This record gives sequence, structure tokens and C-alpha cells, in this order.
Amino acid sequence: MIKSSLIIILFIFSTSYVKAADDGSGFGTDFFTEPPLIINESITEETDADIVENNIHPLLRYDLNKYLVIGTFLHLGNDNRSLAIIRTPDGTDHVVFLEDIFSNNEPPWTVKKINVRGIFIQTENTESSDENGNPVFLKKYIDVNNPSVNLTEMNNN
Repeated sequence: MIKSSLIIILFIFSTSYVKAADDGSGFGTDFFTEPPLIINESITEETDADIVENNIHPLLRYDLNKYLVIGTFLHLGNDNRSLAIIRTPDGTDHVVFLEDIFSNNEPPWTVKKINVRGIFIQTENTESSDENGNPVFLKKYIDVNNPSVNLTEMNNN
């Protein structure tokens, strides 16, 4: 009973605050007016190089030697599901899978193998070949660099 009477009283008072539009049609144009123009005097012009640098993914922004492999996760049944966690110089962590590309080097580097101790990477394409005419890809290995996990401790557990 008290609830219903409070609801009725609130309804009566709330309808007294409703105001009709000034033009008499009941439909105001206040919602459709242009917002005020905000003038910011400290606007600096960005060059195309600045815009590109700000919008490049962190895994493609830095030199290969600047990345750290923080950890790996191996999916034993299917090698394609293994992943590695890489920390960029700006402090963000990113997950990479097999065949993911990273670094700003030319040619770019691709993740080819992930194991417990690190990742194997190689260049995406090559400009040189061996004496038999086979393409030569540059290869590199990056160790897991996680001070909180010791591989000998993992083997003891």
C-alpha cells in the first residue's frame, strides 16, 4: 500500500517538471543543434612518419634484439597450437604463434619453432643462395628470459 502511494506521488511530481518545447509543436530542436566548437591552441601537426610510428603494432616496431621471450606454452598434441609470450621494449607482453612475424628488420623474422627453452626464428625471405642454388635463410634462437622460473626447478617437480 505504501509502495503504491509513493509511486503515485512520485509520478505526479515528476510529470510537473516536464516542459514542452518553445515552438509549440511539442518537438524541440535542442537535441539537433551543433555542439560548441572547442578551440585547442596547443595543436601540433603530426607528420606522416609520426602517424605511421604511432600506429605500428609493437611486435613490428623494434629491432629483433630488443624483444624478450618471457615464457612458452607447448601444446603436445598439435605443434601448431604452441605459443610464446614476448615482451617489447615498451613493457607490453604479446602472444605469438608459429609463423607470426615480428621485428622491424628487413626481411622480417618469422617464428618457426617453439620449445620449452625458447623460440627459433628465421627470415621470411632471402636474397642469397648456397652453391647448389638453394635459398639460405638466416636463423636465430631466442632463449626464454624469465627470472621467476628456473628450468631446473621445473624438472625437480
